[in-house]
Amino acid sequence: MRDGPEAGLALLDELADEPRLRGYHPYPTARADLLRRLGRFPEAAAAYREALELAGTEPERAHLRRRLHAVETPGA
Repeated sequence: MRDGPEAGLALLDELADEPRLRGYHPYPTARADLLRRLGRFPEAAAAYREALELAGTEPERAHLRRRLHAVETPGA
């Protein structure tokens, strides 16, 4: 975050093929948040949907659904 969302996204994207991150919902959640901060709402929505599929608890899913709604209806 120190260097901004674009730098953070680049670092996360370097980890995309890391097997230990497959099935770990915080990874797509972090990507979605950075994409949202960059105004890349369709990509953020896709990443939030991916995180929703992986989230293990209802509170996590509820939080992700709220974030997803916010990027699907920006400015609403």
